[in-house]
Amino acid sequence: MANHIKLGNCLGTALFAAVFLFGAAARADTLIYKWVDKNGIVSYSQSRPAEAGAHDITEIKIESLPIERQRAATRMLAHLEKLSDEETAAREKRLAVADKRIEAALRRLQLAEQNLSEGSAPSGDDRVGNVGGHARLRGSYFERIEHLQAEVDQAQQALRDAYAGRDQP
Repeated sequence: MANHIKLGNCLGTALFAAVFLFGAAARADTLIYKWVDKNGIVSYSQSRPAEAGAHDITEIKIESLPIERQRAATRMLAHLEKLSDEETAAREKRLAVADKRIEAALRRLQLAEQNLSEGSAPSGDDRVGNVGGHARLRGSYFERIEHLQAEVDQAQQALRDAYAGRDQP
């Protein structure tokens, strides 16, 4: 760890303090100095500031934990890291399964839409002749279109369900 660190924002200050405090738990009591330089930048160091423009100098004593507590804290951190890793792995696996479901639902929808598009064009068998040379579409044509549209609707619902499954926490 550096002997002297300058920080210009609150997030950096908090991060430094957390790392420094955790690091200090592994060694003896530590005294650090906090001050503001002539440019308004907050600095921390293990030695008193030497620059002339330093003001608002504060001494911070960081007391270390007894060795038993240090070991307990280390074990707890290791346990928490393991739990976090397990949760991350489980989430990644769940998302991979959900993504495969979405891909399959998309393919099914594309095929259903293609079938509807191709099946919408009447063929010679779909027409029946009338008196006077005119033709009309048979009921089977409308049944086929209704069936193909139902397949598109089912595929759309399957895709919505797949996306909803992926969005679950």
